[in-house]
Amino acid sequence: MSYKIAIASSDEITIDLKFGSATEFLIYEIKDDGTYECLERRIVSERVKIEVPSICGGKEKCSGGGCHSSSPANLRVDLIADCRCVLCKKTGDPIQKQLDKKAIISFDVTGEIEDALYKITQYFYRVDHHHSLRGIASRGMI
Repeated sequence: MSYKIAIASSDEITIDLKFGSATEFLIYEIKDDGTYECLERRIVSERVKIEVPSICGGKEKCSGGGCHSSSPANLRVDLIADCRCVLCKKTGDPIQKQLDKKAIISFDVTGEIEDALYKITQYFYRVDHHHSLRGIASRGMI
């Protein structure tokens, strides 16, 4: 079963952007044999970049950061809704909640894309084939 991974990168080499700072996401497809390729670049539109005013109008307490369907966080999440996970430097709690609603796993990592793709591919292989994850973190897998 192939799947897609979204990556926040400023240079197409390293994972170095926070989710909310990404101007684009690189979309990689992981194939059944464990190989991967970059399929596309999804550009964050101007609509996402602008601050969308709160629709609660100040009448209710709002936790902010993605609580409404038209917020920049939700629009970014919708942009990668077909991905299994997202790799970025940092994901805040409000964005994490929106990703959870779409069943998108986020990994807060920095480093080279190639290294991260290898490790995440190994991780999902073990999860998908019901192999133990014990010791995987100590070997630097995730």
